[in-house]
Amino acid sequence: MSNETVTMFTFFVDAEVFGGGGYEAAALAADEIDLFDAGVYKVEIPQGFASDLGDRVPVRVTGTARGLMFYAKLLNIREEMQLEELGRVRAAALAREDDQ
Repeated sequence: MSNETVTMFTFFVDAEVFGGGGYEAAALAADEIDLFDAGVYKVEIPQGFASDLGDRVPVRVTGTARGLMFYAKLLNIREEMQLEELGRVRAAALAREDDQ
C-alpha cells in the first residue's frame, strides 16, 4: 500500500482503559507533529461517553496505512480481530488505489 493512501478506521478501546489514561497515555507518547509525521491526520473521540457506549469507546482515525498502524500501537491494540480488520481496511484502500 502506498504510504500516501488515506483511509479511515475505527478502533474500539476499552472504556475503562480509555477513561483511566489509555488515550491520554497514547496522546502523551506522541504529540500532534509526531502524529502528522506518522500519517495520522484526524482523530475523532466521542465527548462525554458514558454507559450508553457499553464497554468500548470508538476512536475514529483518518490517516495513511502507516499512520493507522502507528496509532494502533499508541493505543496498544492487541486484539487479533481488530488487527485483522485493520488489515482488511488497508487492503481495500490498496485495491481502490490500484483501480485508479
